[in-house]
Formats: sequence, structure tokens, C-alpha cells
Amino acid sequence: MIIDDFMQYASHYDLLIFDINGVLDNNHDAKVKALSEAFPKLSDLQISKINVGMERAYEKSKGSSTASHIAAALADNNITINQDKAEELANTYFDLNRIKPEIIKFLNKLSETKKVCLYTSLSKAKVDYITSKHQLSPNILVFAREEQVESKPSISNLEEILRITNTPIDRTVLFGDNVAVDIMPAHLLGIKAVLVSNYVDAVIKL
Repeated sequence: MIIDDFMQYASHYDLLIFDINGVLDNNHDAKVKALSEAFPKLSDLQISKINVGMERAYEKSKGSSTASHIAAALADNNITINQDKAEELANTYFDLNRIKPEIIKFLNKLSETKKVCLYTSLSKAKVDYITSKHQLSPNILVFAREEQVESKPSISNLEEILRITNTPIDRTVLFGDNVAVDIMPAHLLGIKAVLVSNYVDAVIKL
């Protein structure tokens, strides 16, 4: 369980920064299953390609997988669907990007003794939605798009998080799933960075 991996770091650091996409909403298998059920005649390779396109559509729409973005992602893979089907798939896929209740409970419990920050390029409204399966503790800092100094990747954003939480670099750890966007800025600033793999459901200690 990935929570156990996170807990290995909890006792060693004062501030834990979590990217949301791909780290806390780690539902890769569920997304592939949903696509396989929607398109049973396609091969595993085709489903994988569509999933990548769907992920890009999700990012392009800043976390609101609209039917038009989904239709475009499918069209890139030579698949045409009607508007109703696109909307149904968009809703299903977006719901799978919501954070599981057990993860929210873990973060809330962690925030009782540690500083916890959710660092994401999504808007605050989108964060509210994807965490709505369980109420997020007010102790948790949500550093969403509106609060950021600049777009990711950013050293300045991380410096702002450290300033807000009044935490030194050597007492901070960041969990991310993208080397260029998450891991490298943290590394350049001197923050301990942990790469979370969305495909094997585990962390890679750097």
C-alpha cells in the first residue's frame, strides 16, 4: 500500500508536499479497466494509447475532462464516438481522478502532527471536487493554481510553500510522479524528492 511508503518519511520530515495528479489519485488500473469496458474490441496496446491521450486531455482541460477533450483524444486514435458517449466517458474518467477516501483520511491524520501541502496545477475548485469523497482537514495547505507564483515546473513555488509553512529545506520532502515537473525543481532547491510511479503503485527512493 502506498500509504505505508509515505509513512516511511513522515517521522523524518516536518513538511510533506504531495503532488495530486498521479500521486494521490493513483487509479491507473481503474482507468484502463474503464476504457477496456467502453471499447472491448480494442487491444491492450490501443487501450494504453487511448489512456495516454485521455491523461493529456485531462491536463489540457486543467482537470475537467470535458466531452470535447475526450472526443479529441479518441479521434487522435482514430475512434469516433457520439456526444452522449463522450460525456459519459468524460464523467467516468474524471471521477476516477478523485482521491480515494482512505488517502484523504491518511492525509488528515498526518496533518495532526505534520505540515501537509497539496501542490497542484489544478484550480482550488477542482481540488475541492477531487477531494470531496471525504472532507479535507483545514490543517492541510492546498497550494493550487491561484496561489502559485508561476506555472510548474517552478522553484519559486516551492520557495513560497516553504515560506508559508515556515519550514527549512532539510525538513521537507516532496512526492511527485514527474521527474521534470516535480522532482527536478525540488532537487535543485535541495528538497528531498521521492518519485511515485503511477504504473507499479510504489515509490522510488532518490
